[in-house]
Amino acid sequence: MIYQPQINSTDRVVWHGGESTQLHYEQQVDGWDGNPDWIDRGVRTLVMGMPQGMSEMHAEMVDYYNYCQTGTLDI
Repeated sequence: MIYQPQINSTDRVVWHGGESTQLHYEQQVDGWDGNPDWIDRGVRTLVMGMPQGMSEMHAEMVDYYNYCQTGTLDI
């Protein structure tokens, strides 16, 4: 699941699914081959466990995205 508030944005928050309890803040960079690559710039662990539904997961992703826009990145 990806939260990317603007089309063609160069940053996003990703949850890799399954039993993962981490959200990844990623930024797009130019790869060695000239194609874009996404690199981790921060990781947040969902300390309260998995959200109960998609709307709660979406809210967590929005919160983490906004934090990364104004806060210090973890990595």
